[in-house]
Amino acid sequence: MLKPKLDLCKSEWLELVFDDRNKEYGAYELRKHYDRTLLQALGFTSVIFISLFLGFSYFMTRQPAVVEHPVIVHLTAIAPPATKKPIDPPKVNTPPPAQHRTVAFPPPVVAPDQSAKNPPTLEEDKKSTIGQVNQDGTDGGNIDDYKSSTGGGAVVTEDKTIYSTGTIEIMPQFPGGEVAWQKFLQKHLHYPPQAIDAGIGGKVFISFVVETDGHLSDIALVRGVGYGLDDEAIRVLNIAPKWTPGIQNGRKVRVRYTMPFNFQAPTDNN
Repeated sequence: MLKPKLDLCKSEWLELVFDDRNKEYGAYELRKHYDRTLLQALGFTSVIFISLFLGFSYFMTRQPAVVEHPVIVHLTAIAPPATKKPIDPPKVNTPPPAQHRTVAFPPPVVAPDQSAKNPPTLEEDKKSTIGQVNQDGTDGGNIDDYKSSTGGGAVVTEDKTIYSTGTIEIMPQFPGGEVAWQKFLQKHLHYPPQAIDAGIGGKVFISFVVETDGHLSDIALVRGVGYGLDDEAIRVLNIAPKWTPGIQNGRKVRVRYTMPFNFQAPTDNN
């Protein structure tokens, strides 16, 4: 026979669970009065919540209303300060400057001079030099050569001094500048085979003089490496075109130049 469906919240289910068990332990009492305890807790919580809500509403209604009163500021136009017209200083009557005594200069009078002589003609000046007195001599020859030899005119002599690069005003340079010089070296400078075979490289220092007409002279080795590198650097300088000469005091001068040639030994990438 099937038992009727039991209600877990009723006491017959509780009696069935705690049958033959210790009911004095405490769990029996808790389960027995669970419904009443739950309703009491819900009621107590509801009362507290409603009380707090009503108290807060009453507190908010008792707060005085804040009324904002706008502040009205009346701006009064202020007239700019009156400007006073500057007072002109009193005029002082200064006496006119005193007149100095003057004397009229009479116009010059041209009178014949018995000692006056006519100057030499242009043809006579070409055949003679200027002196204190007239003196007879032989005609002919180059009068400019005579003036130069006797100090009668300025003789411009060529400056043969060889200047160093540290004392020159305008340095000599290859036509086209440093870029053109590098292109010239790349085209004409060759690495000697004996230096390639020996794997030799380094810097070769060559000294030379840039003349007033731009050509290179007095090409000499200052410090070399050997293996044909020194001769190759000198060879390239001998075939170089004319440089732009150096300038000192507005004139072309001779300048000694020392140039390094950096030979880097080629590496075998294979």
